Amino acid sequence: MKKILLIIFILSPFCFALSNVDDDKRIKHALLKYNYGIIKMTKSGDTHLLKDMLSKDVHEKLMIWADSWKFSNLAMVAKINDLRFSPIIYNENNATIGTMENWTFAYADLTTKDYALKPLQIFYQMNYTLQKNGDMWKIIAVKHIKEESFTKEKTHNPTLKPKKEELKEKIPTH
Repeated sequence: MKKILLIIFILSPFCFALSNVDDDKRIKHALLKYNYGIIKMTKSGDTHLLKDMLSKDVHEKLMIWADSWKFSNLAMVAKINDLRFSPIIYNENNATIGTMENWTFAYADLTTKDYALKPLQIFYQMNYTLQKNGDMWKIIAVKHIKEESFTKEKTHNPTLKPKKEELKEKIPTH
């Protein structure tokens, strides 16, 4: 009996770690689905696409935001350039995770078929709180931490050509 308890005690951290790995994947998947769902939602105008994965409050705020653009005859055209996750903090059935998101987006005027806002790149730092519901994770809070736009050309287009550096002094070779 003592051996069994010892084995369970030794293996329990690994079992917990494995469950966190699965939860980590599900949480990151939920956030990817949410962010790419926003792009799909703004193209289609269907604000109910994300309803099942969001709390009522988060969904209502998202609907108001999307509907305000739709009623102004605007549509967002966007793409995600980079999305990075911070470590996940667990608390009972909730989890909190931060992201760093680099988006390029513009707003198109649906009546003139031209840009109402030309494409620009924006870096967002976000914080998401999710709640576990069975095997699924539902987003229950979205907090906007920081936003920075990049309007200068080639801000995020680093050159791949190496810089030529001149030797300051010759090194003798024998």
